[in-house]
Amino acid sequence: MKEELPSDWKRERLEKLCLKTSQKDPRKDPETPFIYVDVSSISTQSFSIVEAKSLIGKNAPSRARKLIRKDDIIFATVRPTLKRVAIISDEFDNQICSTGYCVLRPNKMHLFPPFLYFQLLTEKTTNRVAALQKGATYPAISDSDLFSQLILLPPLPEQRAIARALRAVQAARETRLREIALERERKAALMEHLFTHGTRGEPTKRTEIGEMPESWEVVKFGKVIISSAFGPRFSSNYYDPDGSVATLRTTDLDNEGNINYSTMPLAKLELDGFKQHLLKSNDFLITRSGTCGIAAIFEAFEKPVLPGAFIIRFRLSNEINPLFLKYYVNSQQGRNRILQLAGGAVQKNLSGTSLRTFQIPLPLLVDQDAIVRSLIACDSKIAALDHEAHLHDKLFRAMLEELMTGRLRVGALATPSS
Repeated sequence: MKEELPSDWKRERLEKLCLKTSQKDPRKDPETPFIYVDVSSISTQSFSIVEAKSLIGKNAPSRARKLIRKDDIIFATVRPTLKRVAIISDEFDNQICSTGYCVLRPNKMHLFPPFLYFQLLTEKTTNRVAALQKGATYPAISDSDLFSQLILLPPLPEQRAIARALRAVQAARETRLREIALERERKAALMEHLFTHGTRGEPTKRTEIGEMPESWEVVKFGKVIISSAFGPRFSSNYYDPDGSVATLRTTDLDNEGNINYSTMPLAKLELDGFKQHLLKSNDFLITRSGTCGIAAIFEAFEKPVLPGAFIIRFRLSNEINPLFLKYYVNSQQGRNRILQLAGGAVQKNLSGTSLRTFQIPLPLLVDQDAIVRSLIACDSKIAALDHEAHLHDKLFRAMLEELMTGRLRVGALATPSS
């Protein structure tokens, strides 16, 4: 059943609303520089070009053929459901993109380019191209598949108003993401300062692990460990959504050691054989393989939790604040040093024995606590900004679906300006 449209909207095929584009072989001008947008250049988070390459003609890959102009929209036809969609800005005018993109050049007499850009980001478009994909390991659609799609077309003034409204929300989210990036940089700089100079402005000394305040000690990690254990091995065949035991994998941790408890799979296991492995609140964890050397602290959870086989569990003495140790291990200084202990040519791997020899700074507890408070404040600000960005993202997605179907109207905001 066709959806009801506002009376002044219509359906039109993309091919009737777009102008012809052209190709160019940059290898014919071997010394001429150009910017190349390949399929990996578009962020699937910001829907913009973030990693274009500067090349000269003789180094152009064979897929560098499609000429792009300002206000074109490029849509990746390879794995199209990833939504690698971008609108071309002045920076990329008259440059080259991969043949893995369909280049859409709206006829501005009928179609406002930013409106088409947002139209291509809707779930409706994603679902339609998903149904047209061919190929299991390398799913793709053709340019003609995309051009044959029907889109909903309001009058030009409303197209402009819709695009402005969506761009405002998108820009607010981008601002928050930039603020998060800056705050992460500030936190990294603060960590370097705190682990070098402390919080009391005391004189520093040179040690085998770098400069640090005179009152701090250098000790081996083994000195602050009460006990340790490797996570048990068991088959993924035990994973079951109705299981009673949660399992913590390395993929459930981010690079800063934050645990995503919501992604931990459940398993059906008899706990009798695993009781000694169950995690307790404040257990200190280090990943030993894959993304090895990431430190985390386990918190209470509603179900029993087992660490995976690539996680080592430690219980620490009361002379060290687990959060202080987590921040140090996950700092650039700590990460660089802990990886030096890892073996393996292809995939790095840490052993419990080597970790016990890992040298760490040990200030007085009062100094550890002061450092932890400063870094928690940074984390709280990052979390607040991340929450705001998430809310903007939810608002954007909701408005996108409502405005692009005419269920939500912005006609009153429309003006004839471009």
